[in-house]
Amino acid sequence: MAIRLEVLRGITMISSDAYEIGEVTDVRYDPFEWRAIGLKVNVKRSSVKLAAGHSKTNVLILPRTFVMNDVILLEEAIDEIKDLTAPDNSNMASLSSMINAKVVTKDNALVGTIITVMLDPNDWKVLSIIVRLDKTAIESMKMKKGLFSKINADISTDLILSSTEMVHLDETMDGVREKMTIVD
Repeated sequence: MAIRLEVLRGITMISSDAYEIGEVTDVRYDPFEWRAIGLKVNVKRSSVKLAAGHSKTNVLILPRTFVMNDVILLEEAIDEIKDLTAPDNSNMASLSSMINAKVVTKDNALVGTIITVMLDPNDWKVLSIIVRLDKTAIESMKMKKGLFSKINADISTDLILSSTEMVHLDETMDGVREKMTIVD
């Protein structure tokens, strides 16, 4: 089951003993392995037990298994969660920084702009990026679209060569077309 980044952002995290830990604001990830390093959580002041070891209000909670509906319910009690946290480090890559980044092919042709990122919460792998295709990319791929419709494509992280201010794919436009999936 894959989830969109925006489903995680803004959701409240609660310990098994009913402490409100805080709100997920981002996901830090390893851009080489495409795995989540931790969920960036803005800790509530009421979670003094959790924040006691950290000087900042943002902490990283290591990826865990959890139950997610309207909130994220962790299996651990608040005292156990403290051992699973680390201070947030702004030097680590964050998935939200990828939103609105341009995506280009290996021959520098513009594919489009990232609108969201897909994650697998079972193994915390970053699966793919959802890209709103650029008009010139649509034309060069000989795709048809409606008058006012936008075309969004799911592109696997396996195709990503590098991710900085722009995302560079290790494919030409033809290769991208063959390997992407059109989504709503």
